[in-house]
Amino acid sequence: MKYTFSLKILFCITMILSCKADNIFESELQSSYSLDSTYPENKLTIIGGGVVGAFQVYYAYLNACKTHAKLRVTIYEKNKNIADTTVSHIVPSLTPDEILSVVPRGKELVKKLQILFSQPGGIRIDDVINVNDSKSAIHFMEQAEIYSQDDEGYQKRTQALLSLGKMSMDLWQKIYDDADSELKAILIESNFNPCREPRKEEVALHDGYRIDLIYNVPNAAERAHGMECDYKGLGYSNCKILSPEEVIAFDPFLTDFCTNHSTLDAAGIAQWHNDSVALWRPGGCIDTQVFLPKFYTYLKKVMGTYINKSGKVKDCFQLRFEREVQRIEFTEDFNSLSISGLYFNDGYVKRDNYTYKTSAYSFCPGEAVGMLTKFGLKEPAYARFAGASLMMNIPIPVNKIADYSAFNHCMEVHQEGVVLAWQARFRNDKIFIGVAGTKAFYGDQQPGKDHDFAKNRNLLQLNMINDVLPEFISIALERDTKGQQLTESDLHFLEMNGFAERWAGTRAVAFDGFPTLGIAYSKNGIKINNAFVATHLGSGGGSFAPAAVVVSRSDRDRQAKQDPLIATVLDFARSDRSA
Repeated sequence: MKYTFSLKILFCITMILSCKADNIFESELQSSYSLDSTYPENKLTIIGGGVVGAFQVYYAYLNACKTHAKLRVTIYEKNKNIADTTVSHIVPSLTPDEILSVVPRGKELVKKLQILFSQPGGIRIDDVINVNDSKSAIHFMEQAEIYSQDDEGYQKRTQALLSLGKMSMDLWQKIYDDADSELKAILIESNFNPCREPRKEEVALHDGYRIDLIYNVPNAAERAHGMECDYKGLGYSNCKILSPEEVIAFDPFLTDFCTNHSTLDAAGIAQWHNDSVALWRPGGCIDTQVFLPKFYTYLKKVMGTYINKSGKVKDCFQLRFEREVQRIEFTEDFNSLSISGLYFNDGYVKRDNYTYKTSAYSFCPGEAVGMLTKFGLKEPAYARFAGASLMMNIPIPVNKIADYSAFNHCMEVHQEGVVLAWQARFRNDKIFIGVAGTKAFYGDQQPGKDHDFAKNRNLLQLNMINDVLPEFISIALERDTKGQQLTESDLHFLEMNGFAERWAGTRAVAFDGFPTLGIAYSKNGIKINNAFVATHLGSGGGSFAPAAVVVSRSDRDRQAKQDPLIATVLDFARSDRSA
């Protein structure tokens, strides 16, 4: 990836933004609520219980601690439990450019919409009815085509997204550094690996950097050099290409990969093949299957309780499942609008039965693509992009547990047109391997794991796992799989025997690949006084959630909006934008 802007200027702006974000939301977790009977002064209602919704709670809580104002928060989530959310089926890769690798943008998007998903770089689906010819799909493609002609706008958005990504990596680290012992333990248990400059003198994995693998890509070193320049421009000075020998020294579990993708030169030193390389780059991860439910439990605990008008003790934070909002109710006052109520799929209607100092609504629909439009709110041209994931849990024989108990790595694995976010570690006496990536345009249709796209991508993912970690696939299939091309029958065997879980789900993406953040607008273009949005992050939701929430909340903070980068992001991210 190469971008035509000054990376030095970008780095300086990013540092300023990170400092300002720290000042705006600085708070000590130890200054928690007093568990007294005080009725909350303020109320926040969140629609969507994924990772973005979770960080809406977290930052609202920090702000309440700072202002000593008791807060009540309720999340309404359409799924039955956290395990059904999209973020629980993927393995988020924490990187500053994660959102850029989710879906191609600009001219590249227009080009790849014409190529079948089964071809290198393709994202088009032709075997699902109405994928390409629904009203929303056509509108999305029209807007994407117009936007693709705006080279200057493309470059500015790229600059803003990279800055936003760097900010989010800094915020992830700040969350860990500021955490009390309980939250810090949750992050450690959730395999949190930061993306930042190393803090140890001796270079090592799990200290802000990781190994990414690129293979079956012509001139792989050239691609890696481009990535290296981008990351160094953001201030990550330790990025470099690794030799096969260096990779093995860092992570002996990658020995097979290095052996298969390198050749010994005349001096007996291994050299990468032209189509393969390894990059030492800034990057981390978080296991959201573990993190999200524990994070919600933690927030419920630290936010405390209050006594309602009936004298009952109630939690200040509540997460309501199987509550799908069908429409919202507005109150108009002197040509301005406010949300005053929510209507749910089961007929339940929720309005405030207490007069709060403030009562705000945050929309984080994520996988529920098109919900802003359904609610009568403005929304940029949007589409579903399907993604497939493969989660493996492979029992380890008792006599091998000691050999694998320290196994833990995260990375991205790149092929032509494919980038897999990847986590693999020893967990509960099993080897857990989770991979997610590869996208396809689904218009307004819902993908299924038995669609051709998902089955094709899951098999590709399985073979990529076998290319990198054949010893674990060999254990599961009870045969030596090194160098083999695995088949659909192998994938079926692994799934039927409980070793593999296949999944296909939805990512919400706007026509320009930019998230939608900030104040909500009605379909008539009127600002909603008490509502803001944070959506259209694609698969970048895990990486970008902290920064997306901070910036979205800043749309009501005059001081924060004086920062040029925050102002730029909010301008690009407006929910009433068009190409």
